[in-house]
Amino acid sequence: MNNIPNYYNNIDLILDEIWSLLQRGVADRNEDFRLPVVIVNSTDSAEGRVVVLRGAFKDKNILRFHTDFRSSKIKNLKENKKIYFVFYNKKRKIQVRAEGVAIVHKDNEITKEAWTKTQMMSRKCYLSPQAPGDFINDSASDLSKDMGNEIPTYEQSEMGYKNFCVIESKIKSFEWLYLASQGHRRAKFMLDENKSTWLVP
Repeated sequence: MNNIPNYYNNIDLILDEIWSLLQRGVADRNEDFRLPVVIVNSTDSAEGRVVVLRGAFKDKNILRFHTDFRSSKIKNLKENKKIYFVFYNKKRKIQVRAEGVAIVHKDNEITKEAWTKTQMMSRKCYLSPQAPGDFINDSASDLSKDMGNEIPTYEQSEMGYKNFCVIESKIKSFEWLYLASQGHRRAKFMLDENKSTWLVP
């Protein structure tokens, strides 16, 4: 079988490959794993959206992303802390689904450190007087009318910190799927129990 990776039939190598792709997603803008779909549940619905992966900590089984504290996902996470991620690398033909429990960080050491590393253009997203998803009268928010394409100054950007938060997700399990013409492979990893098993693809 040509071009088959060494983890194709070796479950012991797969978890390291998952974390390698996740950490690459944090560091490399061109890595597909940088932009997972995140799903959160409220009492009567589920919402999915794409986020930017900002941290992948193998030693703690934690994934991290940033969001606006006023967004609907925060309300949903207060009702149900379970959180789900879907990653797909088109070139490698690898899908990873992750299930975890979310922790919302607001105005603490974690958010302060993350905020200092956030670029001015990214900080601009948190400066809107309106919450994400609010109804508006036209296509432009009040922020885009005021600032246009301008990058905020440091002083202006600091006003956005009050709306900034970090979501840390303690991952409980990964489900890995590898697509191959020779035969797909699928495996599940229960991290708290330090167990793994092959699954029917």
